[in-house]
Amino acid sequence: MILRKEHAIALERLLKDREAQQPYTEIREEELPVYLELERANLVRQRGAYRWEPTYLGQQVALLLRELYARGPQVFRERDEDVKGDIVVREAYGLAPPETWPDDWRWVGSEVIAMLDAARQAGQVGPLAVEPLLQRGFAARVWDRKAKRERVVLTEFGRRLLEIYEEATPRLILDEALAEVIRKVPVGPAPASRLPTGSHEEHLLEAMRLIAYSVPKSDVYAFTALGQAIKQTLAMGCFVSGTVLSEEILWNLARYVDGEDIPEGALAMLQARALVDDQGELLPAGEWALEAFRLWREGARKEVWTIAIEAEEVEVLKAIQHLWEKYRQSGNEDDLPSFKRLRREMIDRKIREYKALLERYGRRLEEMPKKKQEIARRFQEAKDLARWYDDNFVLRETLYSLESFQLIRTEVDEKGRDVFTITEFGHQVLEEQGDRERDISSTAVKAITMTRKTFSAPGLEWWQEAHDAGLIGTAEPTRSGYLYAHMAEGIRRLPLLTKFELEVFHVLPPQGMTLEELYQALAHHDPDRIRWALEKMEARHLIDVLPDGNIVETEAGRKLDEALSGVPKGFGNPVNPLIVRVLQALRDVGTLYVREQKVRILPRNIAEALKRSGLSKEDFQDALEAARVAGYVGRTSLTKAALALLDVVDKMNPQPGEILRGHQTMYQEA
Repeated sequence: MILRKEHAIALERLLKDREAQQPYTEIREEELPVYLELERANLVRQRGAYRWEPTYLGQQVALLLRELYARGPQVFRERDEDVKGDIVVREAYGLAPPETWPDDWRWVGSEVIAMLDAARQAGQVGPLAVEPLLQRGFAARVWDRKAKRERVVLTEFGRRLLEIYEEATPRLILDEALAEVIRKVPVGPAPASRLPTGSHEEHLLEAMRLIAYSVPKSDVYAFTALGQAIKQTLAMGCFVSGTVLSEEILWNLARYVDGEDIPEGALAMLQARALVDDQGELLPAGEWALEAFRLWREGARKEVWTIAIEAEEVEVLKAIQHLWEKYRQSGNEDDLPSFKRLRREMIDRKIREYKALLERYGRRLEEMPKKKQEIARRFQEAKDLARWYDDNFVLRETLYSLESFQLIRTEVDEKGRDVFTITEFGHQVLEEQGDRERDISSTAVKAITMTRKTFSAPGLEWWQEAHDAGLIGTAEPTRSGYLYAHMAEGIRRLPLLTKFELEVFHVLPPQGMTLEELYQALAHHDPDRIRWALEKMEARHLIDVLPDGNIVETEAGRKLDEALSGVPKGFGNPVNPLIVRVLQALRDVGTLYVREQKVRILPRNIAEALKRSGLSKEDFQDALEAARVAGYVGRTSLTKAALALLDVVDKMNPQPGEILRGHQTMYQEA
């Protein structure tokens, strides 16, 4: 949906003619582009070549605009004595008549919809969206007398506009000229300068929700999930003149694939566009067209999936791989990557690394990467290097993190000892990182995966972070970018909160805290450490850092609050993959009592649970004991908290059928 000066004027004109009971509004030929843009947004409909009328939703937008015009652009305030409730309006605006708007001002665009959506999720407007939404009449600065603080919240106008957007289904009509534009324009995310900004073609793309812009200034654009599917379709087929692709063509394709009879002329159109072949078989362009049809009818996903990997974790992955290679060559079981053997390997590697760093920098420690400066000082002073390693590198938490993202799995060897195996995803990370070990942040990956929504593109800072990590090139994701996007949507996450992440998580309310407020609340901690805690929690789908600067808990995060309610204060790692695997195994061998919300386990079934967990006896017993202390396991049952934690696992992963086509296919084709 795109609404600028010319669109607002057109909607007011249509509304006036409707109120005057005119059957339609007749326009001039030069006005046609504006009405076509409104039609693609489903706000107007055509009654003839130059005869138009508003749709119901178009009429609602026109009425909303009229209410804002009546307020005028002045500041509106309420006095405390005039308000009976808890909320006092301190600052709110209307709109000047559209004739006075700047020609290039976007009253509504995908970036505005993204800001409205974020504010609704958080229950308040984020810092990046305050001024843009205030000046459009969509937000108000209020004083909350109950909470005794000022907030910026959505107005009735903002909420209504968002509801109209969500109710409207865009029209899909592409002629050969627009199809050629789509083929030529990079998929993004990319700087907006790569698009024909302000052109009729760009407005059509945005009206049909094929492209989206970043919050708050539209610096970056990206093709949406629907746009990406359409672009893939046009890259493989639809090289015809006239109407290249439309809703009618997509409906006929869907009916044909479902086995329904369609007219011969409709089948000929599908074949002419290389959606099906002469034998009636679906072609690659047709597969993407069906994905476009699904997205157009059902809407794009609402969740954003991402992943976060630190360079330190890549080092541990490499050490595990090295030990497996060493074992295969020597056959010596002492080389198997158990925790004890891996710890010795990592101690040796870190000693070599910090000796080399000190040789390189000498006394100029301040020139060393900040993250390593203090560790290097401690290394110089250390008398027991094994203890130095344990004090500065928490190997167990690193292994938990790798397993939480399905990069490794804790297993048991033939002699019942714990060993770590690298999964297919873990091998992909090792191959991609090669000699270029680096952090892959949740933000960098999200800059790609968020475009699979309807109205999302990464802000310039997020785009830059992805670009610097090598995930985005000048105008679209790299092969590495598609790889991590595919992993974000394909891994099976397991819950984890490290001791520090738990501290940060407890500070976050379920809804509506800004990044700035969080950093202030944790001012006694290193900001970079806080940032990485957020990256990890977002990658595990426990929180969502919104484009406007707000943080909210996801459904999984709110459920985790419930699971953690009985955990003793100061308990380390109350949520980790091994505890979850033990709980899953106990649930599988137990009996659910719905009324009591417990799973009862017979003592004789514990041995079966050990077998199902895939853990060594030692790891199983340690995790079981930790689960008891955390309040997940009673004497003979799983508690309500345990069932909540197991529910978290489902909520922190895509549901079956949610991820159909997208980054996995694009990665394979890259």
